[in-house]
Formats: sequence, structure tokens, C-alpha cells
Amino acid sequence: MNNQEIIDRIKSSFCNLTNFKVRNNALEVITAYSTINSKFVSVFITFTKNKIVVTDSGWIDQNYYDTPLYYDSEFIINRVTNSFQSSFNVKSTVDKEGVNFYYKTCDNIEQIPSAVFDLANFIVGVVNAFCIQYKDEKEEKERETFRRDANDYLKANYTDKVKLRSALDDFQSIKFNAIINKSSKLYLLTYVTGSTQTYFENDLRKSIVNFEIAVKSKYTDLIKERLTIVNDTSDGYLPDKSAFIFELLREKTTREPVKWTEKERLLELI
Repeated sequence: MNNQEIIDRIKSSFCNLTNFKVRNNALEVITAYSTINSKFVSVFITFTKNKIVVTDSGWIDQNYYDTPLYYDSEFIINRVTNSFQSSFNVKSTVDKEGVNFYYKTCDNIEQIPSAVFDLANFIVGVVNAFCIQYKDEKEEKERETFRRDANDYLKANYTDKVKLRSALDDFQSIKFNAIINKSSKLYLLTYVTGSTQTYFENDLRKSIVNFEIAVKSKYTDLIKERLTIVNDTSDGYLPDKSAFIFELLREKTTREPVKWTEKERLLELI
């Protein structure tokens, strides 16, 4: 694949403001498109299986565009994403690490500028959808703050052993807040928070379902612990009123829920 020929064709057919970087196995096209959180969109051109592939390189799924993750808005965002996929005829696939890639294929070099145009517009639309608050502002702010704090704590203590917002590869649609791979054993973690009892209990129910499915995974023998971190500083944390759901959660986890104010306990369990 002649990178310079592709660069010249994109500049003449698509946008002269476009920049490029040659990667190990791909040509990065840094487009002039910008998202509402001021991130310039990149797409990647590679050649595989006798096809030219234009892809986002998993950047949306891995949150390279630094978007807030409003979990209660996921249904809406998924509908928006599916709509954009249909409009721009964008396909998706999941690699062995569980990362979702969006892509378009080209039969020849002449089709590349059009594919770059479509995929760049798709990425802008999807990233912008992630940036919009569809739900209660107080709830979204609390959820995002707790998620970031919990993620930072796990990354500080488990570095490259932790994967955030990750799935077991035989159940890609079920994502855990974190999966830690340590000494060839897996530790599955969910976060529970909420500005009201209703929001908090919704998170409890999601954790219960995720752990129910996890025990059916082909990796069940490798799963050492199924853990939930609960934000006991949130307004929705009312353990007496939510006692029944907490009891159901305990049936699906391997340990008592870990309170955020006692997060050091995680270091003893993992």
C-alpha cells in the first residue's frame, strides 16, 4: 500500500487540512473534524485479507475521545450509534481483547476518501452523542465522579493488570466496570452508586444480572472473585431500605460488597 498515493488522493478528494501519521501497521488520518468536546477525529487505513480497511482502531470503545460515560443513557446512545451505523453503512467487530472496532472496507484506492468521509462523520456523531446528558444532571455528575475515582484507584494499585469497562469475550454485551487479571486469575468488579434510592438499586440489579451471566462463562473456573464496590457516601445508599436487593447481590458475589470508604479492603481481596 503506497501511503503517499493515499495521502495525495485524500487531500485532493476529501480535505487539504487533513494530517497524517504513519503507524506500525496503519496510516492514521487526522481529519479536520472536531467533536463538541474539542477532540479531532482520526481514522486508520490498513490492508488486510486483500481488502483496504478504514477503521476507528477501537478509539470510541476505549474512550480515546475522553467522553463522559453516562451509563443510564446507554440505551439512548446505542440507538443513536445504530442509526449512524445504518446511515453511513459502518460495520463493527470485536477483537480478542474485547475491544469494539468500527470500520468500512474498500475494494480499491479510489474508494478510500469516501470511506474516510463516512467514518469520520460517524465518529463525530457517536462521540457527540456520548457527550450529551440525557438524564438527571445531579445523578450523572455523581456517577461520573465515582466512576473516575474508582477507576483511578484500581489503576494506581493494579496498573496494567486492570482493564476498565471490559467484558468476558464469550459475553461481549455484558461489560464489567473492571476486570483484573492477576496470577492467571480473574477478578470481576462492578460499581454501585446513585443520587437516589431508585438509581442506586438500578445499579444493584445490573450487578446481579452481570454476575449471574458471568458464572455461565467458559472462564468460570478462572474467576477468583466477583466483587462489587458500593458508594456508601452517596445519597442513594440506604442499606436498610434496600436490604432485599443487597441480599440478592450477596448470593451472586463471592464477598460482601466493598464500601468505598473501606476501599483498602480490595487490596486484601485481590
